[in-house]
Amino acid sequence: MKTEVINKTIELSDNLELILNCAMRYVMGRRTYIVGTFCDYVKSIMTDLSLITLERMKQDFDDFAEYGNSWGDECDKETWMRFKMDLDETIKKRKEQNNR
Repeated sequence: MKTEVINKTIELSDNLELILNCAMRYVMGRRTYIVGTFCDYVKSIMTDLSLITLERMKQDFDDFAEYGNSWGDECDKETWMRFKMDLDETIKKRKEQNNR
């Protein structure tokens, strides 16, 4: 079976960013493969997302953690913690760029 690679350009619209926020809320705490898929996808476009969306994701992450929710399996927790580090770093860089 031949695998074909298709490159697609996705315009980041407000609707797509809203969908990503909804997806994150849905995925958090689930014990499924979708955690890695979600985090990998968002990391791949993180620098293109609006600061508002990034900060909303950070707030959702912080709220989830504050209420002592389960991150799912240990591998999921590790994936979320790496995602959070990338998210924090991207927000920090964006704010530094905006302050120049």
